[in-house]
Amino acid sequence: MDRALSVAALLDPTHQVVPFHGRESELRTLMRWRDSPAPQASLLLHGAAGAGKTRLLKHFAEEHWDDDEHGRLLLIDDADRLPWQDVFLLLQETLRGGPARTRVLLAARTTGWWWSSTRQRIADFDHEVTDLELPGTLDDRAESFTLACQHFAKQLTVTAPDEPPPNIADETVLDLHMAALTVVHGDPCDVNRTQLVRQLLKRDDGRKTGRIAEDYLAVATPATPDPDLLARATERWPQLRPKLDELITGEPEVVHDMARDSLRIAAETGSTATLETIARKVFRDERFATDALGSILTRRLLDRATDVLDRAEMYGMLSARTMVCGLRQESVDASLAEVECYRELVEQDQENRPLLADALGDLGLRLINAGRMGEVLEVSEEAIDLWREIALADPESTPQLASALEQISYRYQALGRDEEATGAISHATLLFQELAKGHPALFRADFARVAAVMAHRFQFEGNRQHAADSMQLSIANWRVVAQEDPRFEPELARNLVAAGTMFVDLGRAGAANEALKEAVDLFRHLAVAHPETFGKDLADALVRRSQALLELADDVDAALTAREAVMLWRETGDRAGLAGALLNVAKVVGDVDAAVEAVAVQRELTEEDRVRHQTGLVVALTALVDQQLLRDQDEEALRTADECLDLCQRLPHQLVEYFGTTLAPPLQNTARALSDADHHVRAVRMSAFSVEVCAALRTKTAPTVYLSALQRYVCRLRAAERREEARNTAHTAVVLWHLSGVEPNVDYADLVTIYGMLCAETKFQTAKALRLTHHAAEILREAGEPVKLRFALETAAELSSS
Repeated sequence: MDRALSVAALLDPTHQVVPFHGRESELRTLMRWRDSPAPQASLLLHGAAGAGKTRLLKHFAEEHWDDDEHGRLLLIDDADRLPWQDVFLLLQETLRGGPARTRVLLAARTTGWWWSSTRQRIADFDHEVTDLELPGTLDDRAESFTLACQHFAKQLTVTAPDEPPPNIADETVLDLHMAALTVVHGDPCDVNRTQLVRQLLKRDDGRKTGRIAEDYLAVATPATPDPDLLARATERWPQLRPKLDELITGEPEVVHDMARDSLRIAAETGSTATLETIARKVFRDERFATDALGSILTRRLLDRATDVLDRAEMYGMLSARTMVCGLRQESVDASLAEVECYRELVEQDQENRPLLADALGDLGLRLINAGRMGEVLEVSEEAIDLWREIALADPESTPQLASALEQISYRYQALGRDEEATGAISHATLLFQELAKGHPALFRADFARVAAVMAHRFQFEGNRQHAADSMQLSIANWRVVAQEDPRFEPELARNLVAAGTMFVDLGRAGAANEALKEAVDLFRHLAVAHPETFGKDLADALVRRSQALLELADDVDAALTAREAVMLWRETGDRAGLAGALLNVAKVVGDVDAAVEAVAVQRELTEEDRVRHQTGLVVALTALVDQQLLRDQDEEALRTADECLDLCQRLPHQLVEYFGTTLAPPLQNTARALSDADHHVRAVRMSAFSVEVCAALRTKTAPTVYLSALQRYVCRLRAAERREEARNTAHTAVVLWHLSGVEPNVDYADLVTIYGMLCAETKFQTAKALRLTHHAAEILREAGEPVKLRFALETAAELSSS
């Protein structure tokens, strides 16, 4: 150890001149947290400056953690000084090593809204999040003071004094250590904190770093102190706040260079003038768009609003800002306050009802963002009722009613209330259609948009003809809009791409190709003048047109179009788009090399951003498995499948839920390909994971999505000769179908037939299975499904002979 350590170095917790001691209660809490059953957990250790947070973190990691026994540990000291983006990247790193137990231990001086924002975002990584307050000083302070005296004396090669600890107001561990170092130097220590600092600094002309640098400002404030250091020092030295106010209001440009945590401190503790100075700079700075600072400023500015309308508008701004920075619950609270203000205004004057209806609509969005889905419909339906009243009294408000109906249809859909969703969007479509007839320049684009939404509702319900007709109506109106105003040509082209994609799904390859060809021609024209703006759109349209051409059995043009798309994506430099285009080439052309390159590109992207691109890598790996199996490269396919399955097990639940609609189809297709190649163990595992994915989507999708995944899983189990397990799973699926309230259809009949076959094969409740199978045959006969009907009749015969 260097015998010439400065005061700052002697007091630096990372040097551990005074060994760690005490904190038994906090250590027991941390060890319970360490050993809790949660796979991933985060804890914030917070306490005043100098309380010993860094010392506790270091001791816990070194003495109470074993990677082999306890899993991964990530330490984030001074977490309140880091922007969320940095914390996000650190959390991403914990995903790299697989599904091991993970603990994230953060330390900060404060909690407040910065922590609430961070806590809610960390929870998105499937972490159980808690916090622990660290008292400023130790219970055994006399023993701590004596120990500090002994170790400081050893460093300074002097005799350790034998004195009791002094009394220091609001004492911290740092204060006790400063007092010990002071008495070791031979100075009186029974003084206040300011005098302790002065005495220590007289004996030290070394560089002022760490905590001592902040304390130095309190006793010898320079004319131009470092703004960040000054802001942090005000937490321990409140008398410095006027100096911080003076610095910020006197030199407003200093705000641009201050750290986020320093600005948060100034925003929470500064004067009104300081608050306004920071607000003028921060509200226009995109760097703070997702930081809690804007919300903190708005909350304090709101306290100055006395007029009800002013308060309502400020609560609206607060609600919007808290939502985008992760303060989801706080956003709901602000929106509720906004609604109450507008209710008060409506009582004063009925003309304020549109303001209340708008606020209720915003509250619905905040509730969705906070995951409080059970409250969304009540709020949204109140807004609809209000807009209906307003529109009856004032037909000029009909557009707002139509928009509100459109929004509530999405909310009904998200809650699985499909009938209400269809009713709401149908009503919205009719209203916009009438508005478009009277004022085409104003409302034709709105009608075109909701007609496309209506088409997707028809498709969801299985009404293919109405879906196609509604989409054609949407495109016809977009053509008129673009013809009258060429600025809408990009919108027309993008809607043509969406229409072409739907037509492919509807089995209308000819209509799909026509729409996509028109889109490609439009984007080619637009890309000539603005290649950077429309190059990606053109490349995406080419990818989708190649798929339509493939459905038309035009293999040559499909291949040429798919490869042109790859070339364009390369030119744009967009690697995510390139990976998708390569996967499309693999599918359209049957090119295993394209799949290999797509996987390589996705690996690079995943290394850079695991949250955004992990699911893309899963999809790429499934495509590579498919291509390898087609070429009888089974050994390579199994290795790829193992990597894919390993990655699937590591995906956080939030990613599965968010990207589930993209994940499920390729997983199911690859599971079938593996099963067809007699690789049943991996086929079953992959199909099982696809069931988990669809289970995560149950609140966002039709019940048949999950039931269909179960049915596929049953087929994989049966192929693997796991017939009893397959039968039980099929029985569960049949029961769930009955409970779902969905009318029996062809898919239901197919499921029942499979269940009947499994009952015949396992000699289980054959009489009951026979009755179900006969019912399935009736459904299939009425639906005109001869192939499936033949299977049902054969199954019934098998059950009859059992």
